[in-house]
Amino acid sequence: MRVMIVDDHATNRELCRFMLSHLVEHIDTFENGEGVVEAMQGMEHLPDVILLDVMMPIKDGFTTATEIREAFPNHHIPIIFLTVLDDHDSFERCLSLGDDFILKPVERSILVSKVQAHYRIVKMHKEVIQQRDELSHFHEQVQYDYSISESIFTNLMEEMSSQVSHIYGVNYISTPSTVFNGDLIVVANRPHGGAYVMVADATGHGLPAAISAIPATRAFFSMAAKGLSLGEIVHEINDSLCKFLPLGMMLAASVFEIRANGFEVSWWGGGLPDSYLLDKEGNIIKRMVSNHMPLGVLDSHEFENDIVHFKLEPDQQILCYTDGIIEAMNEQGEQFGQERLEEVFKTGQTHIPTIYDAVRQFSNMKAGDDLSILSMTFPIINGNDATKPSEDTYFSSVPMQTTLNFPAPILKQVSMMSEVRQYLSGTLNGGQHLDLVCSVLSELFANAIEHGLLHLKSSLKEDPDGFFEFYQLREERLKELTNDAWVKLDLNYEPDAKRLTMDLEHNGEGFDYHKLNMANSDQTHGRGIVLASELCDSLTYSKEGKRVSAVYSFGAKHHFPSSA
Repeated sequence: MRVMIVDDHATNRELCRFMLSHLVEHIDTFENGEGVVEAMQGMEHLPDVILLDVMMPIKDGFTTATEIREAFPNHHIPIIFLTVLDDHDSFERCLSLGDDFILKPVERSILVSKVQAHYRIVKMHKEVIQQRDELSHFHEQVQYDYSISESIFTNLMEEMSSQVSHIYGVNYISTPSTVFNGDLIVVANRPHGGAYVMVADATGHGLPAAISAIPATRAFFSMAAKGLSLGEIVHEINDSLCKFLPLGMMLAASVFEIRANGFEVSWWGGGLPDSYLLDKEGNIIKRMVSNHMPLGVLDSHEFENDIVHFKLEPDQQILCYTDGIIEAMNEQGEQFGQERLEEVFKTGQTHIPTIYDAVRQFSNMKAGDDLSILSMTFPIINGNDATKPSEDTYFSSVPMQTTLNFPAPILKQVSMMSEVRQYLSGTLNGGQHLDLVCSVLSELFANAIEHGLLHLKSSLKEDPDGFFEFYQLREERLKELTNDAWVKLDLNYEPDAKRLTMDLEHNGEGFDYHKLNMANSDQTHGRGIVLASELCDSLTYSKEGKRVSAVYSFGAKHHFPSSA
């Protein structure tokens, strides 16, 4: 502690010095107010407390105090007046121009206690000033970090958007409560036709939640570009989040895979509120309950990627949303809830703006959470222009003949189309021809495996429950597939003729292919083969239906059938 004593009597100065000697590190003394301010301006460290006599010659204490306040307006220096005056006016001036006063003769206990009290205030004031300066610096740093982060996220979202072509039938709205938020709705083209869609909600709010969504988004688009199955995609996203996120952070999500015909849907749900399957009047056909843990919670060996399958009818709708919808509160603290949401459905207006407006009106525009709604009206149509090949397509000039063998162990654990697409990308590098060829092969592989090797009947898909049963049986029978089963793909690429011949054969059960009606695209099953035949110059069966030969021409224009 540093103290300054200003008194015209040497005895008083020495007495005060003696009384404070055990507390104070340094004491400056002056005989009167003349030159005090100038001396303080030259000090390396200002005094913490000033003891100032009121009655002094040349310049009295009140005048000196006024000059000190004017010279150091940004410093808190307590001034304790020493006075013999005991009238109320003098006391009032002491407290208005200074911080306290002590009557003379000075008593040791009073002097020590008041100096200590004011010094404690000085220390607190200095701590507050230091914290204010640190907070100001921190605020400036946060503003800088915030602006940089905002720029990064803007670029990231633009990059994501550039990867998404128009998918007709998919609509969504996402209104964040802050610039950075944990709600995420992303859509990607399915290389074999159709689309992938994900709606997700990360733990928490703001920047941490937004950061949590980055690895999920990256994994989603990366896996979608490879045309992997839905189970593989969610498994990869979960693994990425487990490696990236700290304990306690997770991503609730619903992830969909819509096949090329626009009606068949696979769904994985974990952690989000119930989704709804609605008819065109807004009546609830089915509540889609998420039975899995959110992504990023379970390790790879614990993670469950069981998929639910649906087959929808024209104008039916799937509606998903994040918890900000049902947890939006009004001024009375009531939540919007699922009951009110379902009441909105009964109006027959299940489109997104109606739901969004209902939530906003209920919460009086004060919803504190992010609000996100996803609506998919079927059929979902991939809007890629399939009639015109991309100029960026690369065709190898080297003829190629090869055979790819898929024995039973490979069929059980490998995504065939992912491997085939990767192999073909060396010959057809980019563009829509690669996508269309993979669309054809995807349907041929599906028929060979599901009907030829696993003996599944397409008639099971007649209703949504049968559709689910079909894929449940598929998983069970694939696990039980005997080791002598196989599928073989012969590829013959002729660059001069701009033609690719694909011969797919299996050693399973055949069928009477003479009864196959390629022209009937209105049947409830078999649309995939109709699609494949439309895309190819020719598609013929042989060997009792166990072998199919498809010829694809790169010089022709290709059109999807209207039912797709």
